[in-house]
Amino acid sequence: MPAKQNYQKDLDYIAKIDKFVSPKVEFMGYFLTLVACLAAHALYLAIFAAAGVTAMVVFNIFSVTFYAGTIVAVSRVKEKTYLVYASLAEIVIHAAAATVCVGAQADFIMFLLMIIPLAFLMPNKNRYAPFVVMFVTVPLYGLLRFTYLEPGRELYNISDTAYPMVFYVINILVGAFVLMYVATIYTVINRYTGCKLRVQNEQLRVMASTDPLTKLDNRRAVGRKLAETAALCDETGKGYVVGIADLDDFKRVNDNFGHDMGDHVLEAVAGVIKDTLPEGGYASRWGGEEFLFVLPETGLQQGVATAEQMIKSVSELSFTSEDGTISVTVTIGICEGRPGDNVERVIGRADGRLYKGKNAGKNRVEFSD
Repeated sequence: MPAKQNYQKDLDYIAKIDKFVSPKVEFMGYFLTLVACLAAHALYLAIFAAAGVTAMVVFNIFSVTFYAGTIVAVSRVKEKTYLVYASLAEIVIHAAAATVCVGAQADFIMFLLMIIPLAFLMPNKNRYAPFVVMFVTVPLYGLLRFTYLEPGRELYNISDTAYPMVFYVINILVGAFVLMYVATIYTVINRYTGCKLRVQNEQLRVMASTDPLTKLDNRRAVGRKLAETAALCDETGKGYVVGIADLDDFKRVNDNFGHDMGDHVLEAVAGVIKDTLPEGGYASRWGGEEFLFVLPETGLQQGVATAEQMIKSVSELSFTSEDGTISVTVTIGICEGRPGDNVERVIGRADGRLYKGKNAGKNRVEFSD
């Protein structure tokens, strides 16, 4: 895919995500996550009650009440990450308490590891907070797993019932949802960041290689392109044409009509030069009121025809200001480059022919020495 299409694709994706991540969508993201947590703990409450695990029934009554409160608070709390970290703390305590009560077979302790990537991916102002979560949950996971992996140490012995398997299946399903949620967030953030980086790099490249006024290549950029054109000429044996166009009596425009009008004239003439170039041709602002253009794989005759069309189109421009109406002309010197020619020498010959055209009356194309 061409670079321009890739750039546009990146821009479209950034715009799509920026449009999607509105305050309303952000609110719904927090709201639905907290609702899901409330629903999960209501389910745990029912199953713990059926299993006769009184301590976890009491804990889950607190949890359901806690999440109901966060759902109410999500529309009122400005810094919503506080609610998320409070929820993470509840999950850690719940996982630890459930493991102490029913043992490790139900696998509540896996949530201690699953919340770590979520802590790192969520937006927050405190960059140390995710590390605090990790440094708390990882040792706690190891301690609980070591202590309660073998049945018999838990407070409630439900190993002879189907409840450990019920808890295990539910925890696996909830854990899978958490992992998919985290993976989706990571994928979107990673792609968004990559698109942002590529777009910024391209914009910096364009800024470094583009003349800010005329939006044509600057001298450095056209130098690189011309070197590539000369190398291609050496490979294929097909020549190229270099032309230098200079506005006639441009100082008069600035002196009589001001520099704003002068800038407007330069922009318009640059547009004419760019629009007149055949496919494959390119142009730059060479300096001041001078423009350099290149026609790859082109002979002198076609170069002359292109230059004459530029002169005609520029002479048809008209500029009006409070001080009156003006028109401008350009003089162009062109030179054909052949295999083995030195690029700087080709440019120098085109420049010499430009000044020969100036001395011969201006508003003309000069293509011989």
